[in-house]
Amino acid sequence: MIRSKSPMGLVGVPTWGFRLLFCLLVTAPMATALGQSIMGEMRRQATRSELEKAAKAAESASLQAPDEKTRNKLRMDALALRQRLENGDFVPGDRIKLFVEGDSALSDTFTVRGDRMLPLPNVPPVSLHGVLDSELEPYLTNELLKYIKRISLEATPLVRISLVGFPQSNFFTIPVDAAITDVIAAAGGWGPPAQVAYDKAVVRRAGKVFMDPRETAEAIRQGKTVGDMALRDGDELYVPDKASAAFPLTTVMAVVGALTSIYFIARGGGRRVP
Repeated sequence: MIRSKSPMGLVGVPTWGFRLLFCLLVTAPMATALGQSIMGEMRRQATRSELEKAAKAAESASLQAPDEKTRNKLRMDALALRQRLENGDFVPGDRIKLFVEGDSALSDTFTVRGDRMLPLPNVPPVSLHGVLDSELEPYLTNELLKYIKRISLEATPLVRISLVGFPQSNFFTIPVDAAITDVIAAAGGWGPPAQVAYDKAVVRRAGKVFMDPRETAEAIRQGKTVGDMALRDGDELYVPDKASAAFPLTTVMAVVGALTSIYFIARGGGRRVP
């Protein structure tokens, strides 16, 4: 039993309470970091060889994991990598910008169909099933050489992401090789320092944090590309205002308060006066 007075004035909070609080505040982020590290080369331009190595690493780690939850997580990570290798990176609705030297008809932006075929003018549709981002340019070159004697092309996948909390918050369609700093500049920069919490910026996917503040800040500091950050259509770069950024502290205080209440209830109504 811990009897020393805390900075918040709490007394008599049992050891198990602090252990529970520690688990809530520390182990969850650690588990997230573990999962992200095991996923390995998940950036957009990862090669087939890199993805194979990452899948094998996840499968090997799952055999040595200390508990069933971690084993299942690692198995799912490996499965996701295997599925990416099999199905490729392109899904219906993805857009690809092509520049073909000397061919204005093929120099345009094209959208992947529901059957993962890429419709192109003057040639049959090209299947992108099983094609990785890193393989797109040489793959399309080889496919078009079946119909065109000579060809020199550039193929760039485009990503549509939203920036929230910026002076010009909006959706932006950007090349995967664009630096995230250029994307932020396009949104008007960070905004007034007194209003936004730069150090709390995160990347969210389907409402969940995909890159935490530390990872997001590091990506921005290094000027990583959208592809290096593994961003996909629908992802969101979110920077909270100062008031919203204070929420985590409020949550911690609530947890501490709940633990204290549980303890006093267990003691039968409060601390006894000597």
